[in-house]
Amino acid sequence: MFWANNLYLARNIFSMGFFLRFPALVVIALIFHADISAQQIERCAVRRYEEFRIASDPEYASRRLAAAQEIENYARNSSSRFNGEVYRIPVVVHIIYNSEEQNISDDQVELQMERLNLDYRRLNSDASQTRQEFMPVAADAGIEFYLADFDPDGNPTTGITRTETSVGSFWLSLTDMKSESTGGVNAWDVNHYLNIWVCNMAIPFINTPLVLGFATPPEGAPNWPANSGAEEPAQDGVVIHYGVFGPTGETTGPLATVNQGRTATHEIGHYLGLRHIWGDGDCTEDDGLTDTPTAAAASQQTCDLSSNSCTDNPDDLPDMIENYMDYSDENCMNMFTGQQVEAMRFVIENFRQDLLLGTGNAFDTGKPEILVYPNPANDQIQVMFKTNHDEVTKLELRDLSGRIVKEDFNNSTLDVSTTDSGVYMIQIWSGTNYFVHKVMIRH
Repeated sequence: MFWANNLYLARNIFSMGFFLRFPALVVIALIFHADISAQQIERCAVRRYEEFRIASDPEYASRRLAAAQEIENYARNSSSRFNGEVYRIPVVVHIIYNSEEQNISDDQVELQMERLNLDYRRLNSDASQTRQEFMPVAADAGIEFYLADFDPDGNPTTGITRTETSVGSFWLSLTDMKSESTGGVNAWDVNHYLNIWVCNMAIPFINTPLVLGFATPPEGAPNWPANSGAEEPAQDGVVIHYGVFGPTGETTGPLATVNQGRTATHEIGHYLGLRHIWGDGDCTEDDGLTDTPTAAAASQQTCDLSSNSCTDNPDDLPDMIENYMDYSDENCMNMFTGQQVEAMRFVIENFRQDLLLGTGNAFDTGKPEILVYPNPANDQIQVMFKTNHDEVTKLELRDLSGRIVKEDFNNSTLDVSTTDSGVYMIQIWSGTNYFVHKVMIRH
């Protein structure tokens, strides 16, 4: 062929440092002899971003090792595994398009949302294909995703925005699609929405992406060193190449092994604090979780059930190619582990808890006549009508299964000092009328 046999050169020039230093034409010249094959497309740019961090920050690597130990200690002692309380995360999908092909349909977005909910609840039809040695650790994350019902101004929305752009491809940047000033679209409030930017990341003239997606973990999350999060708060979220957003049905070409919509499953795992299961290194590196066996490298769009690239102690297990945080052929992906679930739920509870509080002001019920504060609460929850025409006749605190945990009558203050930390619904009665608001208790 005209192109060389692998993406080694192209993959190694894909770093923020290189992109910042060299113009696009130089980059195109350097990848001129690289073959963008199905086996070698870079699935995720998170590792490239970390390489840039390591090159620019001498202490980053040592902080990463310390963070890996932190997550391992946490996972050993955690009680955050799914116990029936489902965390539901509002999503806004920003579709940025330069052609009709890139302007994917609402149906395609809905299919992607369905894929996320099947995978994160372990309701995926291929869950039965998890190998027997991994069945004991395969877990339901108890996390669901839904397209937002209201925008940040309180207006009804489909949870999908569409922006036509003059930018043909965002392949040279990790941030341009996230700003209106550079041809993209600004994020909605990143504290209350998971922002997903769907755009073209293909290399011009080749029409194949170097990477399929990337995501930013929350700053301070265990297993990620300081300065791993978004460079600017408004850049927090997930970016996915439009050609792999949702099940696409591709059966030929370089995207045929990534046609199930699991690029988003993988990237949202990063957004919720997970690392690649091979630790982005050799057998001496790890993701910090003991129920994901070590591996020498990513699977790279293969489905090799015989692969056992590292020796594990005390039990030597094969590489976990089933895991969503590998780079396997998507037909082979089908599971998260229990410790991965614990890590994600810990991140939601401690770093992304505002996602669970709905949109807009976290103190406001969305009903203009009521204030509920503080939120999160520690000792007491206060309820106040903004007018003098109503009074509280009853307060009911319910868990997410609907069970009444605590109630009080004719009182606008609810004592939650002895209530377990978590997410609840508070039902506020005034006579025969009532309002419901989501609250978080955190001790």
